[in-house]
Amino acid sequence: MKRNGLLCVLAMSTFFLLAETVASAQSTAGQAEKQAKEALSAESVHGFDPAMTYVGQEAVAAPVNGAKHEILYTIAGPGAGVKSSVQYRIYENAALAMAHAVPDTKQEMDEAAVSDSPRGNFKTYHSRLGGSPLAQQVPETFHCRALQGKGSWSRCYYYPGAQSNIVVVGTTTSPQANEAIMVTALGAQGLAGAKP
Repeated sequence: MKRNGLLCVLAMSTFFLLAETVASAQSTAGQAEKQAKEALSAESVHGFDPAMTYVGQEAVAAPVNGAKHEILYTIAGPGAGVKSSVQYRIYENAALAMAHAVPDTKQEMDEAAVSDSPRGNFKTYHSRLGGSPLAQQVPETFHCRALQGKGSWSRCYYYPGAQSNIVVVGTTTSPQANEAIMVTALGAQGLAGAKP
């Protein structure tokens, strides 16, 4: 009888521990979603680069690549006729976020199936900002893809580290080299000091 009682207590303890873990993950994801929804504004976008204009924000109905939530900011520029965006992909935990911060072929194909990603040949590259105050705010590596040949399109992924469950994705049609990095840095700059 005592053994059955002990098993019952252990089972209840395990249940409450699992419930607390789930609640904690949901709380962290909720905090990250709130942070993402407040990340950019017309003033912050223009202040970062006067050649960019804030257009709007939306919660994506079907987040891609296993994200729990996805907040999309649409931006005009930098420059005439250029379209850009910043996405905040929020995952259940830091391990999932980190796993999706460097896209593999399957992730790229999944994204192309549900978004406006062009088809064609891409080059991949990695970069860090350097020599500026922005580099101190956004110190980690950008993992990027750029369309080769006809047309202009590039996208960078940024994971801020330190157990964050957010991946920032910046996309632009600008023909200028490294503009995708700057668009992504726009979205990432507030994350260093406000990680979950």
